[in-house]
Amino acid sequence: MSWNQFTLASAGSASLSSRVAAVSRIDGSMGVWWVAPDGSVQGAYWYEGSPWRRYELAPAGSASLNGGIAAVSRIPGSMEVFFVGANGSVQDRFWYEGSTWQGFELAPAGSAATTGGIAAVSRIPGSMEVFFVGSNGSVQDHFWYEGSSWQGFELSPAGSASVTTGLAAVSRVPGSMEVWFTGGDASIQDHFWYDTSSKNFDQDVTTDIAIGGSVHVVMRQDGFFSFSTHAYDSGFDNIDYTISAAVLTPDGHVFTFQHSGHTEGTVAGLPFGTPDRNDDFTFVGNNPEITARWDGILNGTFKASLDATDTLAAGVTGALGDLVKAVLAAAGKAAADAVVKLVS
Repeated sequence: MSWNQFTLASAGSASLSSRVAAVSRIDGSMGVWWVAPDGSVQGAYWYEGSPWRRYELAPAGSASLNGGIAAVSRIPGSMEVFFVGANGSVQDRFWYEGSTWQGFELAPAGSAATTGGIAAVSRIPGSMEVFFVGSNGSVQDHFWYEGSSWQGFELSPAGSASVTTGLAAVSRVPGSMEVWFTGGDASIQDHFWYDTSSKNFDQDVTTDIAIGGSVHVVMRQDGFFSFSTHAYDSGFDNIDYTISAAVLTPDGHVFTFQHSGHTEGTVAGLPFGTPDRNDDFTFVGNNPEITARWDGILNGTFKASLDATDTLAAGVTGALGDLVKAVLAAAGKAAADAVVKLVS
C-alpha cells in the first residue's frame, strides 16, 4: 500500500521555522501540536471513527517562532507537551483523562535557546525526562518521578550544542535513556544513561475474556518501588479485574503486588456515550526489605497474572496465592521463606 496524505491545517497555519510534535497515547487516537505564526501553540486530535479536530493549547505570544516542541504520553490516560517560550522559558502543558489541559513554567525566561530544540521521553510510567538546548549552548535535563517535584541539571556544558539544533531522545529499555544533538562544531553528540541501582520487571497479561493489560514494576536499591498496571476492556461487558505480580528472590523471599479495578465495555456507552475502556493504576512506596534483599532481587524471578469476573470466584487472596505458587514452581521451589506484601 502506498503513502497517502491530506492537509491538516491550511496554508499560513504554522510558523515556517518551528517544529511539530506528535504522540499516540492509545491505539485509537493521535495528537499533534505546532507553533502558529502568532506564537500560539495549536493542537489537533483524532479518535478512530471521528474526524480531526483542532484547538488552541497556548495563546498568541506564548511560544518562540523558531523554538522546539516535544510531546510524550507516559500512561494511556495522559499527555504532556513541552515548548520553548517566546522569552526563552520552557513551558509545560499537561492533560489527564477526565480533566482539562493545564500548564506551568518548567524553566524560567532565558533558560533555553529560542532557536533550539527540545526532546522528551518517558522510560517508565512514573517518570518523564525533558532535554533542551540552553541559551549558552549547553544541554539541560529536567526530570520528574511520580511523588516528587521536577528537578534539573546541566547534562552538557556551555558551547556543547548548536543553539539552532534539534535534540532526539529514546528509551529502548526502562533502565536506559539516550540523547543525541548537534554539537557546536557540527558534530553529532550522544549522551546515554543506564540505571545500575534499579531493577525493572515487565509483563503483558491476558485472559480468556475481552480484557488484557500489562504490569510494570520498578524496585530500587534504596527501597523505593513502583507498581504500575494497565487494563483494557475490548468487549461488550463491564469487567471487574485483579492484577497480581510477584518477584521471587533465589533465597525464597517473595515480594507481592496486587490491584483490583474496573473497566467499561460497550454496554456502558449505550446509547450515545463513550465507555471508559482503560484503567491505569500506579502505586509508589518504600520498603527496607528491598534493600536487605537487593542482590536477590537483581536475580529475581517475576510473574504476573490478570484475573477477571468469573475467574475471581476464589477472591483476590486466592488469585495472589495461585500466582505465588506459580512463581515458586517456575523457580523449582516448594515453598517461600517469606512473603512481603508491598501493594495489596
